[in-house]
Amino acid sequence: MMRPSADPNSSSEPSYISRTTKIRQVMTLSPHTIGSDQKLTLAHKMMREYHLRHLPVLRAGELVGVLSERDLFFLESVAGVDVDIDAVSEAMTADVYTAHPEDYVRDVARVMSLRRYGCAVVMEDSRLLGIFTATDALRYLAEALV
Repeated sequence: MMRPSADPNSSSEPSYISRTTKIRQVMTLSPHTIGSDQKLTLAHKMMREYHLRHLPVLRAGELVGVLSERDLFFLESVAGVDVDIDAVSEAMTADVYTAHPEDYVRDVARVMSLRRYGCAVVMEDSRLLGIFTATDALRYLAEALV
């Protein structure tokens, strides 16, 4: 199955929602990542520059967490935090929801909504392939309902 076109005026295949759509078909490929030892200022800069709300956090190439825009805003409100000194590892969430590229969108979206997760990091074995965010889910829904 093909992903619905992002262009609502496109004359390609009609858009529809399928129970068998896989995460690999709608995820954001090769997402931006950040090292756990990087400073929070770099995370802010990347999020602003690339319009991101979630950054997978890596240490020696391995996924160790996810940093959300909300995490950053909360941490900055805590007295004593210095974004020029403090590392991403101090603000990230270590308990990351991961999905496999062959998982169904319906199943991943259900878990995300029940647990109020903003994203699922898509992994195959220990390789980070992509990220599926609430924004990706809404984009897919909007495209499918055209």
